[in-house]
Amino acid sequence: MTDTVAETVADGIKRGQLLVILIVATGLGVMSMNMVLPSLPSMAREFDTSYNAAQYVLTVFLFALSFAQLIYGVVSDRFGRRPVIIAGLVIFLVGSLMSALAWNLEMLLVGRFIQGAGGCAALVLGRAILRDLFTRDQAASLLGYVTMSMVLAPMLGPALGGLFEETLGWRAGILLLVVVGVGVTALVALRLPETHYNRGESSGFGPLIRSFWILAHNRLFLCFAAVMSFTSATFFGFIGGAPYIVIELMGRSPGEFGLWAMMLAAGYMLGNFVTGRYAQRVGTRRMISFGVILGVVGATALIVMAVAGPNIPIALFGPMMLVTFSNGLVMASAVSSSVSVRPDLAGAAAGLGGFLQMGAATVATIVVGATHNGTAIPLAIVIGACASAAFLAFLAAMRFPDPIEEPGH
Repeated sequence: MTDTVAETVADGIKRGQLLVILIVATGLGVMSMNMVLPSLPSMAREFDTSYNAAQYVLTVFLFALSFAQLIYGVVSDRFGRRPVIIAGLVIFLVGSLMSALAWNLEMLLVGRFIQGAGGCAALVLGRAILRDLFTRDQAASLLGYVTMSMVLAPMLGPALGGLFEETLGWRAGILLLVVVGVGVTALVALRLPETHYNRGESSGFGPLIRSFWILAHNRLFLCFAAVMSFTSATFFGFIGGAPYIVIELMGRSPGEFGLWAMMLAAGYMLGNFVTGRYAQRVGTRRMISFGVILGVVGATALIVMAVAGPNIPIALFGPMMLVTFSNGLVMASAVSSSVSVRPDLAGAAAGLGGFLQMGAATVATIVVGATHNGTAIPLAIVIGACASAAFLAFLAAMRFPDPIEEPGH
C-alpha cells in the first residue's frame, strides 16, 4: 500500500480496518462456494443420483451469484452499500441453514441457490466500496491485497470440506458457515461505514435497466468484463470437474483432494500479492497483459498433460496453479478497469461485470459436466478455450484509449 492513500478513509474507520471487514465478508461467500467440492461424489451417493447432477450444487450457487449481482450493484447505488451488504448476509444465513438441513437433492439445490444469492453481496459491493474511496489504480492495488488475503477462504474451504467429509460429514461444514456467518453479520452491522453518498433519487427497475443499457453499449466495459468472465471461467470450470477426476478416477480421498486444491489458492494468492505490490506502479493494463499471456501458457500445459495421461494429481494441479497465478494478476486490475469506465455507475458496473463473470463460470461448469468422457482431456480443452478467449478480449480492449483517471469519490 502507498502513502498517498489516506490512513482514515470514511467515518473514522482506518484503511486496515475497512480491508479486514471486506476480507471476512467476502471470504465467507467464497468459502461457502467451494467447501462442498470434496463432498460432491458422496452427495451423489447419498441422494442416489449421478455426479453430473450432484455437480449442480456448485452450478446453482454460481447461477445465483451471477444474477444476484445484477441487483446488488444498482440497488446499492440507490440505497447505499452498507444496508445492502447486511441484507445479503442475512439471506446467506437462511440459505446455509436450508442446505445443512436438506433431506434431498432438490432442497439442497434451493438452499445453495439462496446461499449464493446472499453470499455474493459483499463480493460485488466490496469492489464498489473501494472504487467509492480510491482512484482506479489505488483501488486495483487495494483490491489485490483484499483478494490475496481472502484467498485463505478458498484455500481452507476444500481442505476443511474434505476434513468434515471424512469425519463429521458435509452438513457439519455448512453449519460451521452458519456460525461464522452470524459473527460476520454482526461485525458488518457494527463497524462498516457507508461509503456511497452521491445516491440517486430514483429507484426501481427503470434506473437499473438504464444503467445496464448504458454499460452494455460501452465497448470498453464489455471488453474488460469479457476478460474477467473468461479468466474466472478457467478456475470454476476446473473445480467443477476436478473432484470427480481426482476422487473417482484417480482413487484419491476427499481430504487429499482438498489439500491439492490448496495449490490453486496459493497460485491465486501469489498473483494477487504481485498485483497488490505492483499494480499502481506498472498500471492495470500492463498487469492484465502479463496475466492473460501466462493464462494461455498454463492452459496449454494442462492440455499437454491431459493428453499425455499421467494419472496423478500433480499433472492437473501443477499447470492449473500457473493458471490461477495468472488469474491473480488479471482479476483485480480487470475489475478496477471495468468499474472505472463509468465511475458514476460503479455499483451497476460491478453488478453487471459480476453477473457476466459468474455467468461464464456457470456455463463452464455445465460444459465440463456435459463433455465428461472419463478422462481429463475435455476439462483441459475447456480451460484452454477460456484462457484464449480472455487473451483475445484483452487485445480488443487495447484498441481503446485508456480513460482519464479520476478520483473514486
